[in-house]
Amino acid sequence: MKPFLIGALLAFAMVHPASAREGQKIAVALAVDSGAIMQVGDDGTGVAALEGMKLDEPTPWVRSVAMHFTNGKYDWAKGEKSVSLRGDATPEEPDLVVPGQVRFAFRKIGDSDERLLVIANGYDRALVYRAQIRVKGEDRYTDVCMVPPGTHAFEHWPYASDRILMADFRLEAWTKGQTPRCE
Repeated sequence: MKPFLIGALLAFAMVHPASAREGQKIAVALAVDSGAIMQVGDDGTGVAALEGMKLDEPTPWVRSVAMHFTNGKYDWAKGEKSVSLRGDATPEEPDLVVPGQVRFAFRKIGDSDERLLVIANGYDRALVYRAQIRVKGEDRYTDVCMVPPGTHAFEHWPYASDRILMADFRLEAWTKGQTPRCE
């Protein structure tokens, strides 16, 4: 995508995350410590609505998951590798996933340069998307993993980034027990 077009999409999404009509595709751009709520169209190829979301403080559960990342416990989960956190992996009760919507939160982890993207997929199909992160003023594609239905996914970057741009959203069939695909 051309840098100008990316900049225009980022400006629109960050300043005016307005509703879109059914069937339109949209990019979601998040600055650090911001979030969004999205509804995916019935055909899984378009976005029905998008709105910005003011982030509250991270919940105890999100904080405990972030601790796993920053302690290096899952530092091998890079590239095409992913890790699934079992329900008992943290002492906290997992946050609620709201049916019929996708929630995004792009956070700075504590006082570090590390970033954490939290995605809650409230659909009965897996969410697939593409992403670019901005590092030192340069946009770079980054690998991400599909988000299983009815659950949370976490993407972690152990370095500073200013924002993330996500696009090409679609819903795919999901078989219980399958391993999330990372691209």
